[in-house]
Amino acid sequence: MRTRTRIVPFAMTAVLLGGGVAAATTGAAVASQPKADATIQSCLGTAKNYTSAPGGNGRNAHWPATGTYAYTTSNCADINVKTNYDRMVYVCFKKTGTCNGGTWAPKGKWTVVASDVLDNSGFYVQFRGPNRSTGQIAY
Repeated sequence: MRTRTRIVPFAMTAVLLGGGVAAATTGAAVASQPKADATIQSCLGTAKNYTSAPGGNGRNAHWPATGTYAYTTSNCADINVKTNYDRMVYVCFKKTGTCNGGTWAPKGKWTVVASDVLDNSGFYVQFRGPNRSTGQIAY
């Protein structure tokens, strides 16, 4: 009986040490390679090209067309834009009737303009100034 109780702890120690060495080796190999976030990639992979309607009479440019809304999906937890020109971007929500404080979106870079948005939330995007905006949007 004593032999059995001594063998089990030794066997467990060997397994744990062996697993620790394997994990340490694997961790070092993985740490040296950049990690790709599959969630972000799948979200941005569903991006659509957009062209906003121009503003006018003191109104900002907007997307989609006036009086319509886009609806968030389960593809992304955030609303992301990649503008073709530097723009200040506002997101306005159907449910609350309010717009966020705005986010600076530098041209050619993905920018989160609204975060942690519930699925199936109606929204539209405003671009400061009357000039038409083009780029990509993922939501």
